[in-house]
Amino acid sequence: MILTSETAENINDSLFLMINAPAHASSLLLTLGNICASWLIFIFPLTLLVYWFSFKPENQRVAMQALTAGIVALCVNMVIGYFFPHPRPFMVPIGHTFLSHAADASFPSDHMTLACAITFSLLFSRKIQAGLSLLLLSLFIAWGRIYMGVHFPADMLGSITVALFCCWGVKKAENRLDPLFSHLYRLNNFLFGHLRINREKTE
Repeated sequence: MILTSETAENINDSLFLMINAPAHASSLLLTLGNICASWLIFIFPLTLLVYWFSFKPENQRVAMQALTAGIVALCVNMVIGYFFPHPRPFMVPIGHTFLSHAADASFPSDHMTLACAITFSLLFSRKIQAGLSLLLLSLFIAWGRIYMGVHFPADMLGSITVALFCCWGVKKAENRLDPLFSHLYRLNNFLFGHLRINREKTE
């Protein structure tokens, strides 16, 4: 069986309608959906800040790789969205939307891409416990974005693919990024060196 673009769109639409909130969804589920869709994403950069301000070189390196992968992945999203724009569900229109959003390209999801880029970077760096925890949160973000009606399931699949390849690329180019990381280390020590010294004194 050959999967045509029309068949793929039909599958995408069907999966979306299965996950998307009904017209009279409960306020509890809508609140949960809004939290997952809009607020869970902030945990990911906060995790990187925790790693960075641990002042442990290994953790700071992981944070820089994850940040680099996230920026690269979001840039890839911009290119895809510009050359291959896909409408959001409320632009089609299909399903129900419970979250205000600009009528821009839907594929891939920036929220999911950033979340997965940070998650995969941690997993590639063998931060397994933190990576698996963020992976679970990523799935909730994917559910929330679809449930609230601003993304299709295919957008999430695209995000996972973009994030995975960007993380792999950053990991492969790790040695070439060392000069950049060294500059960031020095800048960090200049700006926040006193915090590191105080932390070492208290340990």
